[in-house]
Amino acid sequence: MDLRAVSKLIGAFLVWLLSMAVGSLPEAATALDFSGDRIVKRGKSVVTAHVNAKDDRWRFEFLIPQRGASVIIVRVDRGIAWLILSKRRLYVEEPITDDYRLEVSENMPGEIARELVGDEMLNGYPTELFEVTVAGAGETRQYYRWVTKVQRFPMKTVSKQGEWSEEFRRLIFTEQSRFLFELPQRLDPANPPATMQPTSNNEGYRRD
Repeated sequence: MDLRAVSKLIGAFLVWLLSMAVGSLPEAATALDFSGDRIVKRGKSVVTAHVNAKDDRWRFEFLIPQRGASVIIVRVDRGIAWLILSKRRLYVEEPITDDYRLEVSENMPGEIARELVGDEMLNGYPTELFEVTVAGAGETRQYYRWVTKVQRFPMKTVSKQGEWSEEFRRLIFTEQSRFLFELPQRLDPANPPATMQPTSNNEGYRRD
């Protein structure tokens, strides 16, 4: 597949993965360091990734590469996302928008009401279970949302109809190394710089 097509496919997948499809753009993540496994289910589709987060920087490592990318690093401070194709030792750099943000605030985007259902231990953390109503795109939707009592972190969110869910497992709140969010030096860009032009026989590149 052409590398430009690969870039577009990965970009489209990343938008789907990080927007979580709750009907509106996610809010920015709070300044919170953590690591854990994130499981997102949509119908029969299940996407699992190990997540490291530090302030406005996020790293996703996929158990099963998605659209060729085994790692995605999001750097809001630089306004870019790196999509890493480990098998090819290549990376794709793309500008980011709000769709790339990992939403880990207590309140859901578009939330208009919530009702406390009760307390529950979940994945080793005491949580409060809420029934949340979200408005957007001319309709309202209901979710169940488990929020940790101490960190106010959304451990699990499930649509009331059951067609979509997000859950964090093996969650640890601890400081994350900044090196996790840097681009490995051994990788090459999937698209050559603008100053590199192909030769007439297409056997290599020459610099103007």
